Amino acid sequence: MEWIWKHESPRRIGIGFLPTNTNVMHDLAVAMKLNPNLVVQLEAGYFDLATPFFQGVYEFQHLPIPARLQNNLEMKFYPSGHMIYASEPSLHALHDNIAALVKRTSTVQPK
Repeated sequence: MEWIWKHESPRRIGIGFLPTNTNVMHDLAVAMKLNPNLVVQLEAGYFDLATPFFQGVYEFQHLPIPARLQNNLEMKFYPSGHMIYASEPSLHALHDNIAALVKRTSTVQPK
């Protein structure tokens, strides 16, 4: 199956596909504006050779959202590469960070 690089920006729905690289940051911004309770956590390995390390940080810092929603963005970093889970200590930290995020933001509390 071939990857389809077309992306319809939420700002251009109904107009058609944009001939551009696939960047879903505007989609994320729209989702956060529609649901101000949405919390997004960036997970990144310091030694990631597949994804530019500071790209996620840059995108979070330049996300077109109101200042009050900036507190809904979290960043977690690990002494690992792209596959954070391949390093056992990073795997445990990743697990703990995601579990804490789910517990903290869940509206349904376990019995």
